[in-house]
Amino acid sequence: MERHIPILTYYSYLSVGKYIRFAGTILRAPADMLYIGDENTTFQHIKNLYKLYTPHFFKNAMLEVRYRGYFTLCNIDYKGNFVVPLPEESEEFLIDDIRIRLIIDNFGYTVYAPNLFHERLYISDYKYGLITDIDDTILHTGATTLFTRLKQIIFTRPDERRSIEGMPDVYRRLAADGAKIFYVSNSEANLFPVISTFLHSHRFPQGACFLRKNKLLSYFLHHKKGHRSPISHKLRVISMLMRTQPKKRFILVGDNGQHDPVIYKEVIRRFPGRVSYVFLRDIHNKIGLKRQCWDGVPVLFYSSLNDIKGFISTRLNADFS
Repeated sequence: MERHIPILTYYSYLSVGKYIRFAGTILRAPADMLYIGDENTTFQHIKNLYKLYTPHFFKNAMLEVRYRGYFTLCNIDYKGNFVVPLPEESEEFLIDDIRIRLIIDNFGYTVYAPNLFHERLYISDYKYGLITDIDDTILHTGATTLFTRLKQIIFTRPDERRSIEGMPDVYRRLAADGAKIFYVSNSEANLFPVISTFLHSHRFPQGACFLRKNKLLSYFLHHKKGHRSPISHKLRVISMLMRTQPKKRFILVGDNGQHDPVIYKEVIRRFPGRVSYVFLRDIHNKIGLKRQCWDGVPVLFYSSLNDIKGFISTRLNADFS
């Protein structure tokens, strides 16, 4: 029988005033999940995915969190989700600096983080924010149905997934120019190790990932219409970023495959003067370069990166300095 331990399978972080909003998901999972992201075979990848979508949860638990001398208790919900404020003492912090214990019936259990998560997280100030979608914006899927998306997720290891040509380089250039990257996706948090591996493999700039809450395998087997719209998650997260970063302006990057145009138009309406540009990739490769203006905000639809390279090189540095 496999040994199960508390494992941090997802996290996000955001500098808010004088503290860091640290959120995550803790599941009861086999110890070998600590090595997720290092799969050498497709079979290992499928096996780990299955474990991520058939998790075990902790009941009646609390979290004990220690961070550089700071101590607090926080609640964890019945699906393993938590949010905890941490003091912002420097421009960076390590996952290793955070000590989390799960408290059940007065007994404490150490929460472990997969090897993939043991990294330095930078929370320093930035010139402007870049909020980006993932699927078909920086990660090539071409998936038009749930079936084709699942097929790609299941049978293709994350390090083998294709990035949209040129996007890692552009994002690195923008990050070097002072941009802070926020990855906002409708993917469920189960896929966080997969997405993290993809971002690392293609050398995308570091940035927090804001994903939807975990889903069980049974959700896909018995999926019915009428569930919460995918628009609501992205709109809620982007609105939170706008409210918690009131002095910053943002670039919004997405595609025209699903809901990004609708969401970004609503963001511009709700937060006038906060969005400087919108870039939308045409997944059908029919538009070429097309320019629009939404309430005074320049919007560029593009088919390939060559369509906007010149625009980015000549405009962004001046507009955000």
